[in-house]
This record gives sequence, structure tokens and C-alpha cells, in this order.
Amino acid sequence: MQQTIYLVVVYAILCFRLATGASTEKICRCSPGQNCWPSTETWSKFNETVGGRLIQNTPLSLPCYLGKYKDEKICSTVRQGFGSASFLADQPIGYDYPLNTSCPPLAFGAVQDSSCALGNSPVYTVNVSKIEDIQATIDFVKKNNLRAVIKSTGYDLLQRSTGAGSVSIWLRNLRNGFQFYDANPDLESCAEMGWNGSTLRISGSYAWSDLYPAAKEKGVIIVGGNDSGASSIGGWTQGGGHSPVTRRFGLGADQVLSARVILASGQLVTASPCQNKDLLYAIRGGGPGTYGVVTEMLVKTYPDDKPVNVAKVRIGSRGDNATVRFVDAMTEVYSSFPELSKRGFAGYGSWAAYLPGDVGVEGFTNVYQQNFTYFGSSEEARQQFDLLQESLSKLNNTEKNPAVSITWTSFPNYGAFFAAKNDSVQPVGSVSALGSRLISSKALETDKEGLRKLLVVMAGRPGQPVSHRLVHHGLEHAEAAVRNTSSALQAGWYRSVLLDVFEREMVGFNVVDNLEPWSSVRGELATTMRERWPGTGTYMNEADWGDALWKEEFYGENWERLRKIKKDVDPDEVFYCSTCVGSEDWVVEDVKLCRN
Repeated sequence: MQQTIYLVVVYAILCFRLATGASTEKICRCSPGQNCWPSTETWSKFNETVGGRLIQNTPLSLPCYLGKYKDEKICSTVRQGFGSASFLADQPIGYDYPLNTSCPPLAFGAVQDSSCALGNSPVYTVNVSKIEDIQATIDFVKKNNLRAVIKSTGYDLLQRSTGAGSVSIWLRNLRNGFQFYDANPDLESCAEMGWNGSTLRISGSYAWSDLYPAAKEKGVIIVGGNDSGASSIGGWTQGGGHSPVTRRFGLGADQVLSARVILASGQLVTASPCQNKDLLYAIRGGGPGTYGVVTEMLVKTYPDDKPVNVAKVRIGSRGDNATVRFVDAMTEVYSSFPELSKRGFAGYGSWAAYLPGDVGVEGFTNVYQQNFTYFGSSEEARQQFDLLQESLSKLNNTEKNPAVSITWTSFPNYGAFFAAKNDSVQPVGSVSALGSRLISSKALETDKEGLRKLLVVMAGRPGQPVSHRLVHHGLEHAEAAVRNTSSALQAGWYRSVLLDVFEREMVGFNVVDNLEPWSSVRGELATTMRERWPGTGTYMNEADWGDALWKEEFYGENWERLRKIKKDVDPDEVFYCSTCVGSEDWVVEDVKLCRN
């Protein structure tokens, strides 16, 4: 009797699946080795369609490994270039932060533990040079059910421009020029833009390093990256984009007045306050590689008409026993950020404790450095900085306390300041276990003792130092016009003054070989900071790629609206990237991308 009932139930389920089209077989993108994978002839015809710009990828470091591609000269070039952002940007599968790479660079002739493979890198890349190349690639991947990814310069900490078995739309050489305007050339046709100031139209994937010299010559400020290697219209802007001038003018995404975007349908559209408004909203901070391929942006620029004064603060001490007093000093620094923001200061810094003596600056094992920038006269800057200067001076030049130095430098304008910066080209080619947190004024101004206790945790411990990169952006105290709430940016940006990016050193490139530092970052550090500083979230471009709470942490209250926009502009979900809107519907299994 039981067997009869069982058979009836099974039969009923089968009938239901036949009637509804349901199946136990997963829907996946086609992968290499499957029968659905395009033939050599099909790839060849597609190559003709895109004018011979199809590249069959091989691992960048392959010439360093045994086999027919072994080449000492090329291997040397790769090893030297692996730490260069410009070199990696010029490679179809060059990535600044190659997490979980299957083919790390080796000294030529070294004995490797494993073979060199593409791993998570795309199988093919289309080196696009015109709009039609992108449209043809989208059409090809759709017809053949292939995974597509989008890459500009490869400046990506979260591996969103990589993808095993995929076809990459590589925008590096899509360059149709850029043009500065003294006023907004599109205001007459779209009054809703509401901006008649100076502008810059960027037609193609130019790095900020391509644009900064021209802006300096023009005498204007563009809100671009502190690291000049990122693409101006790519993930940096679409993910938010903090800048040395964010305190004055907002984030990179806030500057976008309009954009040209190729949708998953292949249609080239304009996104502006007058047409495709939701699409404009989404690409202004709602994440890259998700809603379409952005090929052009019109952005705001500003007069470069004020002097820039910089206070360089450095605090250092030696020995683990000195860490207690060093944390005292860092408590003064953190608690001063809100008031300094109100007074107009902002800037980038870093700190770490428990460093080996041969790593820290001047042999310091506990060290903090930060440049506080101020737009205005030297006299104003020094007067406004007295708050932190006085509190730190009390700690200086005593036997048990750290050494404190504050030096001032003045520049006639922002262009001169940025040209003199020595941190606009960041080191690349390595990876770390990393997370981040946006922090509000209230969190830093109340309960100073609680702040100090948290900083003890954030410092790490002997043999396990935690490095911190500080982005003192000050948006919480910026003018209302700067705090643009009409974009898809994580709203925590406008409720905070500081972004703290914390990281632990990794050995090699693979997560599986570095479980302890990742456990530390995701467990003790991220959890403690989230509990202490809730509700502000994090910065999606500099965050933990495996954050279990990524939806709320990266997107916050904008999540549901962005989900709807994604379904409207990409109903077939042609564009996928990890932790991007729409990725929750997919899962990677045995390198195959399948519907969840």
C-alpha cells in the first residue's frame, strides 16, 4: 500500500513538471568542453564580424612556466609589469588585484606546484574599438548562451570583471576623444539637468591619468580617483568613486549628468534626467557591469581657483609595548575627524600597529600617516587645524609616547597639488584579505573610551597586524547640494565622515591558503565594527567580495529599486558579476554559471 502511494506521488510530480515545464536540470551558461560551446568555425566567423579584434586568451604568466610557451624574455617583462597598473591595463586579462589567480608569476625556470591555467579569467576577449563591436559581442553571447563580463582597466578588488568560461567586452581601446566645455552643452535639450557650469564629455574608457593633465591645463577640477589608474567611466564611477575633492564636490557618481549606454538588447540609449531616468540613477553608484555597457559620460567640472594647503601628520613608535600609547594617539585622531570635516578638511591616510621593524616607516612598528587637505589660505588652514594639532602635541616628545610630526605644504591650486602627489599611482599585483566600513560623526564623537577599546581590536595583535587605509571624505558635513540623494549610492556615504578600509596580509594569491586572515577580517574585525557602527554600510568598490550581507552593506535602501531596474533593462540577465544586482539569481558551480 505504501509503495502504491509513493508511486502515485512520484507520478503526480512528474505530471506537474511536464505540464509546467519544470525540470530538475539547471539552466546554465554554456562553458568550454560542452556540446553547446561554439565551434572553431563559429568563433572564426565572429572574429570577422568584429574586424579581427577577437583574442583567444592565454594566462599572462604562461611564458614563465614549462611548456611550449616558455620564453625567458617575455617572462621577465611580465614579472616586471605585474606591479604596474598601466601594464596590466593594456593586457586583455590583466587585473590589478588577481585574487585566486590560477597562474601567478614565477621566476623563470622555477619549479611550480601546479600547471598554469586561465582559471577565473575569460576564455575570449573582444578588444572593442567602436560601438558596433560591443553590439555584435552582446548579440553573439546571447545567441550562444555564453557568459559575458565587462573590463575597462582591470582596477577591481572584487573580481567583477573576471569570469571563468566567459567572453570579455574589453573597453580599454574604445577611445573616441574627450572634450571640455565652459558650460553644459546639453542643458538646452534637457533643462532637468539643472547644471549650467563647466563640463567634460568622456567618449571612451579613458583612465583618470589620461584626463588629469588636460584638466590642469584647462584650469578646472574633475572629481576623479585618488589612484589615477582607474577608468573614468567604468567601475570607479559606477560604484561610487571617492576623490581628494569629495568633501567639496561629492563622489564621482554624483558628477554624472548623462551617459550613453548599450543595453542587453544591443540598443544604444542616452540616460539622463529627461530620458531613461532610472538607468541614469542606477549607473550613478548602483554598481558596475550590471545594467549595460557605458561608453560615454558627461560630467561636471569646477573652477580650480583656490589654493590648497596640506597638513601632513605622522605618528610613530617602536616596539609592541608602545602600542598602548599609539592607540591613545589614534583615538585622538579618530575622534577629531568629525570636527575637522566641519572645518573643511579631508584627505587620505593609513595606519598599522605591530609591524615588523623592517617594514614600517623609519623603523616604526606602529605608524600613522595622513594628508589633511584644505582649500583656502595658509593662515586659515593653520587656524582651523589647531584642534588636532593641540591634542597631538601633548603626546609628543615624552619618553613613553609616540613621536608626532606635522608639516605644512602649500600649492597655488588643485592641479598643482595633484601633480605633486606621490600616492596617485598605487602598487598593484598583490592581494589581501580586506573589508571596509563607513563611519558617522556620532560614532566617533560619543563614548571615547568605547572608541579606544574598538581601536585595540582594529589594531590586531603581535604577528597579525591589521593595516588601515583611511578615506576622510567628510560628506556628512558637506553642503546640501553636494550630498546628492538622487543617485543609487549607498546612503551611508552621506551619513558618514570616514571610510576605513582594513586588511590583513595574504601569502600568495589564493583564499584557500589564507583562511586565518580571511576569518579574522570577516569575523572579529567586520562583525565588531558593524555592531559598533551600524547602519552606514560599506563601499562596494573596496569591500569583502564574500560579505554575506553584501546586499544591505553595498546597496542599502536602494536595493529593491535597483532590482526592478535590472529586470527592466536586462530581463535575460546577460550581464553578471559577483555581488552585483541580479547576481543573487545565479551561482557558480564547477566554474559554470547557473541559475540559482
